Amino acid sequence: MNRTEKADSVASLREMFARANAAFVTEYRGMPVESLYNLRKKVRESSGELKVVKNRLAKIAVKGSAFEGLVNELKGPVALALSYKDAVAVAKALTESVSETSPFKIRMANLGGKDINEAGIKALSKLPSREVLLGMMLGAIRGPIQNFANVTSAVPRNFVNVLAAVKDQKEKQA
Repeated sequence: MNRTEKADSVASLREMFARANAAFVTEYRGMPVESLYNLRKKVRESSGELKVVKNRLAKIAVKGSAFEGLVNELKGPVALALSYKDAVAVAKALTESVSETSPFKIRMANLGGKDINEAGIKALSKLPSREVLLGMMLGAIRGPIQNFANVTSAVPRNFVNVLAAVKDQKEKQA
């Protein structure tokens, strides 16, 4: 790789870090090519990207970004998984690939400038998706308003029911 290719690679990585809202450092040593391909596909479907990078170039590219805390984990054969929309979906795709027999490991993540260890990544992957969380929030906001509307409409409704009952009672007496 000559000097211009390295500069282009660093510029590409910087652009990727600028667009990303989360970054995961993973170790893929000993992982079959087909498994790595399937993992890339899962991450891509989750609006992310999995890229095998040269550590030295990644360290240069990450300087000055929110993901600077990942520099210490860029050792050995690593792949960076970057999330562009929903970090939970990418975390789920990565943690599904980690098993007892698989050589694939998640070392560390950085979400919004905060470093997260492996246990935090597993907890992140168990969260509901962004759409479900937004629906839950909308339901929480909508609930009190709907209850207030039901209470305010109950008074006239009950008044009409009482008038109808009085009318029926008068008709029976007459």
